[in-house]
Amino acid sequence: MDIVLGKIKQPLTCQQPVKREGTFLETNTMKTNHLFIMLVAMSISSQAQVWAPAGATWHYDWVEFATDGYAKVQYLKDSLVGGKLCKILRVERHTFNWITQTFTNSILGYEYTYFENNFVFYYRYGTFFKLYDFSAQSGNSWVVAGWEVGNPCDSLGSILVDSTGMTNINTFSLKYLYTSPGQNSDWGFEDKIVERIGSFGYMFPSPLCAVDIPGPGQIRCYYDNEFGLYQRTGNPPTCDFIVGTENTNLDLNVLNIYPNPVKTDVTIEINKSPKRDYSIELSNIMGRIVKQFKINKEINTLDVSDLNNGIYLINIFDSNGRIIQRKLIKNVP
Repeated sequence: MDIVLGKIKQPLTCQQPVKREGTFLETNTMKTNHLFIMLVAMSISSQAQVWAPAGATWHYDWVEFATDGYAKVQYLKDSLVGGKLCKILRVERHTFNWITQTFTNSILGYEYTYFENNFVFYYRYGTFFKLYDFSAQSGNSWVVAGWEVGNPCDSLGSILVDSTGMTNINTFSLKYLYTSPGQNSDWGFEDKIVERIGSFGYMFPSPLCAVDIPGPGQIRCYYDNEFGLYQRTGNPPTCDFIVGTENTNLDLNVLNIYPNPVKTDVTIEINKSPKRDYSIELSNIMGRIVKQFKINKEINTLDVSDLNNGIYLINIFDSNGRIIQRKLIKNVP
């Protein structure tokens, strides 16, 4: 492998799984004990060693002057990229600018990642680089790549592991790493790295050669179908909360939603005749979109009978990206 820190000299090649073979004592009792220990270890390991399973969704703070909101990273599907079966992740931006009083809701792009042999890899410059090394111990390091487009720093950097340990989240035993940028590296992680979740700063390395670059910050929430919801302590009340939304959105008198709480059908009434279509997203408290609608009438009845009891957020967008946000409670005794 031929690498110089800073610029790519030659593409990296993907790591291949390493097969390890063990030996067992030949007594039946010892075989049984070893088998039991292996099964327990495999059970714990299988919980931790997962990357972007079904339902995987990350929410991160958005860091930008006079702007509040979040970045959302969501697993979409598996697909072959560069000969590897990758987890395709979509990266979105959802923000409100206090000065211009405008909302921005956009797709920033897609990331291609996969998990193999305790490593998470990500795609840059036509090849794969290590994103995380969960087999690493204190003093180990690995090479990371920066942005492909608009890169303010060197193309490559390095990550040095300072310490490791174990933590329990949602009954899952997970390994964590504390890291720092390697010598002369322009890239690093802003917080600890935890199995299954990734960096508690942004998922991907952050540039260190420039300051005040708008983009994702610390993690707000992580969710997947097996793991459930992790929400950072002291975070907003919901994963997709935007500060000021309820005071700076469209005229509060424009919209009526009833009944609320609802059992089967909810009515959304727009008190001004719409001149264009409105898009409606209904999301749960984890930020996952559970229903989407289009409306173009003053009074619209929507079926929510298939939803579980709980609190939901209704986000209504017009063609200019402006938003009305309301809470909806589904409650069937």
